Amino acid sequence: MTQIKSSDNRFNNISMREKWIHFLNGEDVGSMVSPLCDDWSLDIPYYWPYDEPDPFPPGSRHHRISQQMAMAGICDWDPTFLDAVPFQLRNTDIIPKTKREKIDGKTRAESRIQTPYGDLISITEHSISQHTVKPWLDSKEDYKKAIWLTRQQMDYDEDISIEDGKIIRKGMGDRGVLGTWFGPPIVNFQNREEIFYHMFDWPELFQELHEVTTELAFKKLETLSKVGFDYLFYCVSGTEWISPDFFRKYIMDNTRKTIKFWKDQGGFTLWHSCGHMKIFINEGFYNELKPEILETLSIPPVGDLPSLEWARKKLSPDIITKGNIPLNILLQGTEEEVRTEVRKVKEETKGYRHIIGLSDDLLHNTPMNNCLAFVDEAR
Repeated sequence: MTQIKSSDNRFNNISMREKWIHFLNGEDVGSMVSPLCDDWSLDIPYYWPYDEPDPFPPGSRHHRISQQMAMAGICDWDPTFLDAVPFQLRNTDIIPKTKREKIDGKTRAESRIQTPYGDLISITEHSISQHTVKPWLDSKEDYKKAIWLTRQQMDYDEDISIEDGKIIRKGMGDRGVLGTWFGPPIVNFQNREEIFYHMFDWPELFQELHEVTTELAFKKLETLSKVGFDYLFYCVSGTEWISPDFFRKYIMDNTRKTIKFWKDQGGFTLWHSCGHMKIFINEGFYNELKPEILETLSIPPVGDLPSLEWARKKLSPDIITKGNIPLNILLQGTEEEVRTEVRKVKEETKGYRHIIGLSDDLLHNTPMNNCLAFVDEAR
């Protein structure tokens, strides 16, 4: 059980999941510190720090969740766990077949999906970050393939998906809150570098793909609501990729429906934008849509905000903010530099409901001592 420092004795000796529930209900549970972490990222080998057996040991298809739980146990932060439910397709021929090879120190991955209109292909290269060599969609024919594929993806075994999600839920227990990735349907398969050209080059195909991906997304949302996830990790690009007009036309309405549906199921939305958010904050998009939590609110070079304090003053007090310690500081800085950054975030968010977090996902091989300093200073 978690020992929580709070002005209210009711919150002593409660679980981490209970702490989150009380916090989301507006109660004072003490400081909250929760970096975005979706796998093992420390500079030491993986180990399980709890007394009870590891529910998803190395080799398990859900080992990623055990890695996140282990990180939280070692570093003592308030975890938001993340995993995806594999929607069991009835037509297994449409599952991407991926071939990987090493090229100049990078891993090149070619994924291929067979369709009646030819193969749909994506090629990416991975090192520290990921680079797209060939996006899924870069021709008119690719849109036809993607529309056909999306319709095929609607035929999945819901019972298997729900059962698989409940396995994750049971293994996680009360160590934190469990979420899954979600986002605006318009981003499915999209080629972000050329999406605006595609809108004008092939408007009918573009609109048709948007409609079928929306239908698929809301069908999956219904399934996810039956699994027992606590939150949606809702990923939306900022103005580094999309314009306010594009947001209004293709994202606003679906997002409003998604957040409302999930809230009606008793869950919450953690909105993740790790890029340029300034214009969207000024336009009032977040205040209108009201996700429970919003991250990462970063200044240059990661984001484009004048400061975290500026953003916090613009946003509704009802929205909990999260962020925004630079990843390079945690990865390469000294413990004192880490503490200085945490103090800066605390100062800029004083008087508001804020979770000490990062500018994005924790980088691999981050020093454990820096993580411990990060949490200690946040507490």
